[in-house]
Amino acid sequence: MGILRSASRTVVGVDVLILLLLAFTFLFVDPGTGAYVVATLTLVPTVLTFVAALLVLYTGWDPF
Repeated sequence: MGILRSASRTVVGVDVLILLLLAFTFLFVDPGTGAYVVATLTLVPTVLTFVAALLVLYTGWDPF
């Protein structure tokens, strides 16, 4: 297994942890507050890295 696929598995694990923490956070944060904005902005890179890592794992892409 290539290093990119190993790293992608780690990224997926970290992203799942962050998404679970964000889901728990959204239960207690009121919309319109600063914490809500920060939590929402945190979703963007987390979802992007999650999708990118899943694509690497699904396609088996290993450029090195």
